[in-house]
Amino acid sequence: MKPRLVLVGLGHGQLELLDRVDELRKSYDVTYIGGNDAIYTGAFPQVIAGDVLHATVHLRGDVEPVASRLVSLDPLRRIVHTEAGQVSYDVLVLATGAVSRGIGMGVKPMTKEGLARIDSSEAVTIVGGGKAGVELAFACIRKQRRVTLYASDILPGLSTRVQQTMRRRLVKSGVTIVSRKYEECAFHDGLVLDASGVIPDDWWQAAGLATAGAFIETDRYLRHADYKQIFITGDMASRLSGGVDAVRSGRHVANYLLGDRRPFRERTSLNILLTLPGQALLTYGKWTWHGRFPYYVKRWIDKRYLKRFGP
Repeated sequence: MKPRLVLVGLGHGQLELLDRVDELRKSYDVTYIGGNDAIYTGAFPQVIAGDVLHATVHLRGDVEPVASRLVSLDPLRRIVHTEAGQVSYDVLVLATGAVSRGIGMGVKPMTKEGLARIDSSEAVTIVGGGKAGVELAFACIRKQRRVTLYASDILPGLSTRVQQTMRRRLVKSGVTIVSRKYEECAFHDGLVLDASGVIPDDWWQAAGLATAGAFIETDRYLRHADYKQIFITGDMASRLSGGVDAVRSGRHVANYLLGDRRPFRERTSLNILLTLPGQALLTYGKWTWHGRFPYYVKRWIDKRYLKRFGP
């Protein structure tokens, strides 16, 4: 009898496992819990900016969800509780993602409804000056009449020169920058978007996967530190960061389940964010490049990804 492999969530890492489900089915009885589609984080700012029509990725047609969401988890009994009942597992892969802080409308995860709200808003207030907030501000100013960005710092961690250059370009594009921490009681213009980063989901602590307010600790194979039959992908894991790591984590777990026992290789991730029309900012560690070439690289990467998992 094959061990039961349960995949929960349609995160970027899980899509990599589902892409190899035919191989996995040779060794496992595969069960999926989650939705039928999701918004690709790397491309939705292009939808807002009007560069692409959609950023939707889909569950492959030969995989049928047994339930739409995880309600709770009992790792000692190896049972996932869902809205449709209990599902037992021998091996579990979690890709449900972290959550937004709850300041206005969260952009992680983005939804079709969220994109529609942004598109219909004449003004938006964005909270957070990191890469997500800056890219969102550049994207929104293309269509919104008014865009306000609350950011104590613009692109922290990058050089002062890059920070100052991006600040000037935001302002020149029409974005109003408020250089202080956003307070919910303060005046805001239009729809408030939370791009201040993600935090742990409450159910992780309730299930005993993490301590209060902490991301999930894993070993170097991305197995839970205590429950070795549970694999953690994407931004749920403390050792992972960003969408590129999410994709790489899914590929690693798929390889591990298929017999490749090499540890997950941590490395500096390439990141590209949209800025001005036809331009983007590429970062690799402390190294940066702004211009048209990074824009075309990003478009090529995102088009290829959407072609793999899109309609």
